[in-house]
Amino acid sequence: MWDRRILKSNAKTALKDKYWLAFTVTLLSAVIAAGFGGIYTFISKLFSFFASPFDYFRILISLDFINNSLYFPDTLISIFVGLPITVGVARFFVQNHFGVTEFETMFSGFKREYLNGVGALFVTQLFVILWGLLLIVPGIIKGIQYIMVPYIISDNPIMPGSRARQISRIMTEGEVGTIFVLLLSFIGWFILGALSFGIGTYFVIPYYEATKAELYIFLRDRVIQTKQVHPAEFGLVPPNDAEPQYE
Repeated sequence: MWDRRILKSNAKTALKDKYWLAFTVTLLSAVIAAGFGGIYTFISKLFSFFASPFDYFRILISLDFINNSLYFPDTLISIFVGLPITVGVARFFVQNHFGVTEFETMFSGFKREYLNGVGALFVTQLFVILWGLLLIVPGIIKGIQYIMVPYIISDNPIMPGSRARQISRIMTEGEVGTIFVLLLSFIGWFILGALSFGIGTYFVIPYYEATKAELYIFLRDRVIQTKQVHPAEFGLVPPNDAEPQYE
């Protein structure tokens, strides 16, 4: 069994002398994943203003403002840029635990099997959303069951999304409640950060991400030790003919 206090303590140790690099990674990932969409929208609106001020102000004051804010490009950016960044950030914090802390790791999702990673995370998030549409609780449960998918894909970029979700369910089996409590234990920090105009939340995210990485490392080791998953599936040893080969 694992203890959330130990995970948090290990996360603090992993971040020692590396906090500001981790902060830069998480802040930049937020800017890239969400900010570029906002920048695109701003530039497009600015162009609309110079092209036709009347049309610009008509859109600005209309009740249909959200639908006219070029949401579709934002969505594409979230999928094709945000999801690979999610994989890269997961890899950054796992490697940071082992003392390999490199800024460019956050972009690793673009370098290794890019489309497979995008597809795996997109379908995973779609499943979570669809479950959430049924009821909130099933959506939360699915979200926790699949919480390890970005880490698994970061370890083994060629793994099909279906297998990554299966392994994530194996890793979190019987742990959904305790993982939920672990995530919930950060709510105080995030509320405190929100009180400072929301800026303070960005200072909490490295600690939060490092703790999730510690949980992944523990659960990964456990399923390997219990022989539920072969280490080759996590990219920890070279695959052999007896282990699954992905095409």
